[in-house]
Amino acid sequence: MKKQEKVIIFSHENDIDGLGNIILGKIAFGEIEVVLASNVNILEAKFRNYLEKGLLHNYDRIFVTDLALYNPSLEIVSKEPELLKKVLVFDHHRSAINEGYNGYSFTKIVEIDENGRKRSGTDLFYEFLCLNGLLSKTKALDEFVELTRLEDTWEWKKAENKGLKAHDLAILLNGIGLKNYIDRIYVKLKENEDSFEFTENEKKVIEEKKAEYLATLQKIWNEAEFFVDEEDNKFAGVFADYEYRNELGEYVRNINLDDLKYIIIIALEKGAFGQKSYRTIAASFDVGKIAEAHGGNGHPAAASVNITKEQKEECLILRKTNPRKSIRYLVESSYSE
Repeated sequence: MKKQEKVIIFSHENDIDGLGNIILGKIAFGEIEVVLASNVNILEAKFRNYLEKGLLHNYDRIFVTDLALYNPSLEIVSKEPELLKKVLVFDHHRSAINEGYNGYSFTKIVEIDENGRKRSGTDLFYEFLCLNGLLSKTKALDEFVELTRLEDTWEWKKAENKGLKAHDLAILLNGIGLKNYIDRIYVKLKENEDSFEFTENEKKVIEEKKAEYLATLQKIWNEAEFFVDEEDNKFAGVFADYEYRNELGEYVRNINLDDLKYIIIIALEKGAFGQKSYRTIAASFDVGKIAEAHGGNGHPAAASVNITKEQKEECLILRKTNPRKSIRYLVESSYSE
């Protein structure tokens, strides 16, 4: 009997794309070890901790998905022959490509492929697993991966009914939580290879979550503050829990505020000290560039910037007396380690 491989996956915890890789890994390899991170800086630190303690040598396969490794980890892996055979990185963020992290033999970072198709971490990982005989394609897996790709690349908005289903998948995650999502989708894909459908209970969870969102989003948006950036783009900033970042963006787009280019959702509970999520409101406006200019990364329609300990402390002081000033302070702040 062939010895079961020992597999570890480092992935993004924030959305269905990061978690999609975990689900695929469980189906392909059975028992796996999982390390989740909310952003690239935390991922790099966690991976480097494994490196420095020599723990990665205990695994047969090491995957990094939906977030790219940065340096010094990339350089360390590239110079260790044993690790070079084990580590593979699958990511699709433009910022990683711009930084040159795609220039290693063990990294595959593709935002848009040669056919003009936007890729996702789950999509790239699925392709690798199938091409290497580690996972057999099924109709259900094909659909799950495509729904995940549509949601994560924001192409769901153009994909009609399939797009709405993709967005419902993300809402389901918010409705049942990370662990339940992984467990439930894993079972669904193992039990039915012919199609990927929501159960009646899941449909109920999705509809209840949508109703909850509507009431909450109206209240959140009433507290938004409006600003103009250095490029004369009008934008809004607002405090909100992290789970509302995507739904708030969609809610504001449907209001049809013609002169609003983007919004920044400030979630002080996210990550170590908080995170700013950037969402495009005006068609074709690139928030990825705005985020990158402030020390963040992401995609044209959705990006993020971390908040430092000092920035959070200052924000909390300002917020007690002047919420608008506290928002302005954070949206103008940049992240640096």
